[in-house]
Amino acid sequence: MKINSVKLNNFRNYTNAVINFSDGVNFILGKNAQGKTNLLERIYLCAISKSPKTAKEKQMINFDAEYAQVLLNFNTIAGNKNIEIILNNSNKKIIKINNIPIVKLTQLIGELNVVYFSPDELKLVKETPEDRRKFLDISISQFDKTYMFDLIRYDKILKKRNCVLKSNISDKSKIEQLNIWTPQLILTAEKIIKKRILFVENLKKYSKMIYNSIIVGEKLDISYSFEEKNNISIFDDLNNQFNLNLKKELEMQHTLIGPHRDDIIFKINNQDCRYFASQGQQRTVALTLKLALMEIIKEEVKEYPVLLLDDVLSELDNNRQERLLSIVKNYQTIITCADVNLNLQGNKIFIEQGQQK
Repeated sequence: MKINSVKLNNFRNYTNAVINFSDGVNFILGKNAQGKTNLLERIYLCAISKSPKTAKEKQMINFDAEYAQVLLNFNTIAGNKNIEIILNNSNKKIIKINNIPIVKLTQLIGELNVVYFSPDELKLVKETPEDRRKFLDISISQFDKTYMFDLIRYDKILKKRNCVLKSNISDKSKIEQLNIWTPQLILTAEKIIKKRILFVENLKKYSKMIYNSIIVGEKLDISYSFEEKNNISIFDDLNNQFNLNLKKELEMQHTLIGPHRDDIIFKINNQDCRYFASQGQQRTVALTLKLALMEIIKEEVKEYPVLLLDDVLSELDNNRQERLLSIVKNYQTIITCADVNLNLQGNKIFIEQGQQK
């Protein structure tokens, strides 16, 4: 997969610009606050329909404009395609694929596969389980649309089940209604958990190799918080947990069991990274996850996604910079970098005040 060009109108500090990319490594160079990160944000928006930086889409529109537009042209093994996204101040977002408007987000996900890393990705390792579940869900959805449909269905059933738990009716009436929603929730949860377990196993396999190529002498281990039991199915295991926790759920009035509560655990040399790893180790683990994801998507869709790296080189010493660049040269990579004096081998794009120089 390769991005050929991105055309930007009124996106943040880009009033009217066209940026062209080459195969291999592309360096987006320039001083701070010139629009380097904004460019990666636009690319990610075209792939996922959301910004990695803000949930408020109005913030992406230039202060003096009524709308913002991005047009991205790219090649896949299926041929040449383009994605267009238009945002306006009325909060209505228009998305087109090959000039045809789409109705549902599910039509966009998987068209352009990207993997994004920024300094904020440290939260994958050190912050909440919600951040790690979001990583799981976005990653798997890029190559498995049925997983996305299962997530949507699970969320709908979960909301209905929680409404029952919060309702002002007797516990007996609640249990009668829960007997309708709980089996449906478990069936969908089982599908989600199975795919998460398989994904984390692949993540573990590739991450071990990649982490060892960046840092020598440390062992990285990754596990999913839901553990499969040899003598019982996931469905039966979940069903048992719901039965055991029924009284507690009635007291707390929300669902305590399911993939919306699961987590990923990262360990270096058998020590939990959240509590015992240095910030440098945590950052390397987060970067390793993204590089491992590149390999998993390649395995699933038969071509590499595009790698977006925001200000990653400044956090690495020279040796780790060289090791990272030796890995990412195998696919199209777009890297932002403030230090224009680095001896970098690749296509160089200089950005100043939202314009290519």
